[in-house]
Amino acid sequence: MENQAILAISALSAENRLARSTEIEVELVRLRIELGREILKTRAQRGQVNSTWPASVDVFSGTKGIPEIMAGELSAETLASGILHHGALLVRGLYSPGQLERLQELSASQEAANRLDNSPLGCTAHTLFGLLEVYRDCGLLDAVRDYLADEPLLFGERTKLRHHRAERDKYAAIPWHQDVNFFGRKSFAVNCWAAVTGIGEGNPGLGIIPKRVDERVGWREEDGIAPLEYGKAISQDTLSGLGTEGLAVYPVLNPGDALLFDEMTVHQTAVRRWELTEQIVTISWFFPASRFPEWGTPLAV
Repeated sequence: MENQAILAISALSAENRLARSTEIEVELVRLRIELGREILKTRAQRGQVNSTWPASVDVFSGTKGIPEIMAGELSAETLASGILHHGALLVRGLYSPGQLERLQELSASQEAANRLDNSPLGCTAHTLFGLLEVYRDCGLLDAVRDYLADEPLLFGERTKLRHHRAERDKYAAIPWHQDVNFFGRKSFAVNCWAAVTGIGEGNPGLGIIPKRVDERVGWREEDGIAPLEYGKAISQDTLSGLGTEGLAVYPVLNPGDALLFDEMTVHQTAVRRWELTEQIVTISWFFPASRFPEWGTPLAV
């Protein structure tokens, strides 16, 4: 069944590249969900759940702050070195000018769809097709697949193309946190948080603690799974106890730049005043199939 779904996705994707079809894009979402669930079912039946993650050599040893590379240097090795040793990796120019133009176009249709609020996933079928085309063409999918050493699955509800506007989103902030408390367990996932417009100078960006943190900071097991909300922010005292005093960095991203990190990375959003009127960002969480969260929609890529 998996092979049939893969072939169907490949054939329909090729057809849609030649002539965009709403019906095809909706069918592709259905097939990706079906295949994603089948992959999870197969992994569970075979007991294929990795309990450890391979150690990696740090090619950025001695680097202070977040390691930076150019898009052509993105690989499983640089990805592992950045995330597993420094908390994140900054990739300059991940998206080409042509890809940025395409994402700008998609953001307009996605913003219109958001006003209708009728999509069960984080984006429409049309946006998802466009995002995956960009991720494939820029080399992100290959690097993520090699890094995960497993079939990557997108978390459907957290695959987004967001168009933030100052008048609407100026107070939409999440303080210091780890996304593991949202997804529920440590997974060694990869989040691609990438700028379509300039971010972090004149509008909000991300604050990152450039340090690998392997524990759930401030987590108390008896509290159960905590949602990501304002009341669950990591306190400054707890951050200081991690030895993170003065470590926080606030990268300025040019259009096309991307921050790659995982669910253990300590970060916050909206750390600068709005001076510009808008920002556009892509957000996509890739999980290894053997460690996909116990909830959420798995999308085969």
